[in-house]
Amino acid sequence: MATEIRLPDVGEGVADVTINRWRVNVGEAVTAGDVILEVATDKVDTEIQAPASGVLLKVNFRAGELAPVTAVMGHIGQAGESVGEAAAVAATPAPMPESAPSVPAPVTESAGVKATPVAKRVAADKGVDLAGVAGTGPGGQITKQDVLAHSAAPSGALAALPGDLADEPTLAVRRAAADHNINLRELAGDRPLSTLTKYDVLSAVASRAAGKPVRVEPEYLRGEGRGARGEVAAPAPAPTPAPVPAASVSAAQVAPKPATAPAPAQLKPGEELVKLSRMRAAVARNTAQSLFTAPHVTTMWDVEMSAVLQHRAAHKKEFAAAGVNLTITAYFVEAIIAGLKAVPAANATWTDDGVIIKRTYNIGMATALPMDQYGIGGLIVPVIKNAGDLNLLGLARAVNELADRARKNELKPDDLADGTFTLSNYGTSGSRFQTPIIVQPQVGILGVGAVEKRAVVVSAGHPLEPNLGDALVFKPMTTLGFSYDHRVLDGATADAFCAAVKKHLEGYVA
Repeated sequence: MATEIRLPDVGEGVADVTINRWRVNVGEAVTAGDVILEVATDKVDTEIQAPASGVLLKVNFRAGELAPVTAVMGHIGQAGESVGEAAAVAATPAPMPESAPSVPAPVTESAGVKATPVAKRVAADKGVDLAGVAGTGPGGQITKQDVLAHSAAPSGALAALPGDLADEPTLAVRRAAADHNINLRELAGDRPLSTLTKYDVLSAVASRAAGKPVRVEPEYLRGEGRGARGEVAAPAPAPTPAPVPAASVSAAQVAPKPATAPAPAQLKPGEELVKLSRMRAAVARNTAQSLFTAPHVTTMWDVEMSAVLQHRAAHKKEFAAAGVNLTITAYFVEAIIAGLKAVPAANATWTDDGVIIKRTYNIGMATALPMDQYGIGGLIVPVIKNAGDLNLLGLARAVNELADRARKNELKPDDLADGTFTLSNYGTSGSRFQTPIIVQPQVGILGVGAVEKRAVVVSAGHPLEPNLGDALVFKPMTTLGFSYDHRVLDGATADAFCAAVKKHLEGYVA
């Protein structure tokens, strides 16, 4: 039986990968452990090893195509062994709508039809029966372009489901129409309502906003020279706003909401549109999702760094002899672990069933990547695994190695996975304090500002008592910015965490 080629864990929040290249061709022999495939995520490039020895029987995604992280990339087996078409179809499911449909989706392929994985996904989204599409690929294989050309052709009505189901839109389509006050009957025209997709509705919304026909395509079609958001489609009458039939949606769904498909950016003289990189888009998506998932609160704490700086000065040469640069970041990681041990709830994940306390300390280290000519950079968070088992030397070595590999783009997916808490040392760029955003599904992130000399009042008595020999001295200080998920931590528990971090840093002995 053929062995499936699947992806390893590529990190939290990654839904798909881009196929860079196959290192072997179909029909060539491979040995278990050989690198056979290179893929790219929003964050890193990685190499995929053969899970078994044999012959590469089939690949389900070609170079340049987008593949879901859960899909089967290909199959390895014995020479002459066949891999059924059903296996390839199962490996490349069509994108699911935002909500589960209330009726089965239209049939999009027939037994024996040869089509590329992307063609199958496009056909599923557009409600195209592959049996009626003429293939122009090798051996008559149906390509994405064949499906798009077929769907754009002025042929008769698309294949409908039997009986009354042809006039039953999916739940996702009904909700989208209700949100934007779109008349589905007008939108469908001569088409069965069952063939409408949410992208048909979003296209209608965009067309209404732009005052001209606009086509909104699914994510996996964008950036390939066709179907980008805001692209003008073939002439079609723009639908006029009208109430959705009462039979299709409930009264609670009728209230319109802001459109989710804005018109293309209109540039003024002196402006330039800079396309987003995959990493920049991922940072934007993840930070926005985190901010609107967890109620963020940030507490600020001033910490004196004299003890840490004295300890570093006393041991820096010793560490250098071991090949390790002793950075202040290592001290902060060590202090975070002390804080997590004092307040275990800060090393946790929120669920609707309860709070999952993590007993392993995997500390993420937010690392800024070089900026481009526009000042747009990137952000990546490699993880120090089992940081609680490392001493200061081990932590410093891990900090050095991960930061160096991050800047050289040599990180692997495993380097980014399973973080339980994150450190953001923005002080390295001169910032005194920020309000960092939590890395989901963690519940806390500690930001550290620049270490700088500040004027500090030293009092012989209580700070609120009258002057009893108070003095103004200059001390190296930093400010901690601890952002936490208020669903898990309250002000008192968050401050208890910071107090433990402060105590650890200020208590170092040279």
